[in-house]
Amino acid sequence: MYRKGVSALIINKDKEFLLVNLESFEDRYFAIPGGGVEQEETLENAVYREIHEELSIEKKSLQFVGQSSNPIKFKFKVIKMNRDGQNYEGSKRYFFGFRFVGDDNEIKPKDGEVRAYKWVPFMQLKDYLLFDGQLKDTQKKIKEIFIDF
Repeated sequence: MYRKGVSALIINKDKEFLLVNLESFEDRYFAIPGGGVEQEETLENAVYREIHEELSIEKKSLQFVGQSSNPIKFKFKVIKMNRDGQNYEGSKRYFFGFRFVGDDNEIKPKDGEVRAYKWVPFMQLKDYLLFDGQLKDTQKKIKEIFIDF
């Protein structure tokens, strides 16, 4: 069984993408902000909740651009996540795109979960999205949601 999740592609006025380095990652590994969808939660509510939980960014600081038509499925390498008594062998991620219209000073990484964040140009994503298939999948979703790439 795959756990339903959301990912937030957030771009700033300089066309840089917001990445997070989670405390569970090595320092050099980054990801798109996001997480799991809770029971009874819509995908849209989940993506706004995850952005706020991880980075304290309010909905008013995000301009919705679009949502990908199909999720990306991936299998966990080692552990099967156990949530609400369910074992999950992977995740099914739904991607949303936003323009960040707030100020960087409102971005505050969540203590105990997010070590750091970074704004990264499209051409440098390869230096930070290092998990298997992560770069290719992310670039595909960026091109699907943001027509200027």
